[in-house]
Amino acid sequence: MKKTFFFVILIFSITSALAQAPDFVPGYNVIFEDHFEPDPVGDLPAKWSTSGDGKVVTLDRLPGKWFKISQPTSVSPELAQALPENCTIEFDLYLKNTTGIAPQIMFGLTTLSDVSSGDVYRNNIWVKCAGYNEGGSVQFGKTIQDLGNRDFRLSGFVGRKLHVSISVNNTRFRVWMDKEKVVDLPKLLTGEYRNNFFIACSEIVPSAEEGVYFSNVRIASGDADARSLLVKQLLEQGSVVTNDITFNPNTNNVSSQAVPILDTLGQTMVNNPTMNIQLNGADLGTGTQTMGNNIPANDDPSER
Repeated sequence: MKKTFFFVILIFSITSALAQAPDFVPGYNVIFEDHFEPDPVGDLPAKWSTSGDGKVVTLDRLPGKWFKISQPTSVSPELAQALPENCTIEFDLYLKNTTGIAPQIMFGLTTLSDVSSGDVYRNNIWVKCAGYNEGGSVQFGKTIQDLGNRDFRLSGFVGRKLHVSISVNNTRFRVWMDKEKVVDLPKLLTGEYRNNFFIACSEIVPSAEEGVYFSNVRIASGDADARSLLVKQLLEQGSVVTNDITFNPNTNNVSSQAVPILDTLGQTMVNNPTMNIQLNGADLGTGTQTMGNNIPANDDPSER
């Protein structure tokens, strides 16, 4: 029996302009992940090094566990090796409401493999979130050099979760907050700054009345794989051709090899609720063209 293969053209439409689509693509191969689930409340989390004090806490408004640090404290994950040349870092911040001085939240990359072994502020690439109870500002730089700032209203996230995404690509360093890009420095990085990632509650005078809260940390290799490249091309160009979505010739069901790719597309649509994807397939054995229905934006990949 003749074996049938398909190639599929994926086209997406989105209500906003294509240029406004978020261009952050999470890495696929997870290097480090921590939600602090096994760590007892009140203890330092097991997978982290610290230069000062900190503890695992729970919050009334949000589920899960959070790592709270106070000034002047920096923390870093315990990694087996330095960050790869291409990687992504994601985490959630909780900006706790305070009537006094808000903490100065700092995060970035450091030449230290362990923040407890030296001064994390001596050689680092940093992003600083300051004054969130009074509007707030986002600044960024390298060691003692200020490289710029970006308008981003941090006060709009007081009392709720703020998702932060970082992309490291060779010399390029990019940061998104709530899917809005706030930093893009194409010629910033050199290899020694990839020894580790850090988060800090840096020292300010007078002292902040609250600490820094973060959770849901995910660090992943950004090396190219079929799924991430497919999503990247789809977001940037609006359409893509792939031979990786195939069907079983006897049943016309999607092959098991294609399921992870469709799951990735489904997750991309969950992250972009206004997105619609149209699948146009062609049977390479017969030349027959097929047209698939649009996949709804709220499609759950686990239910397919």
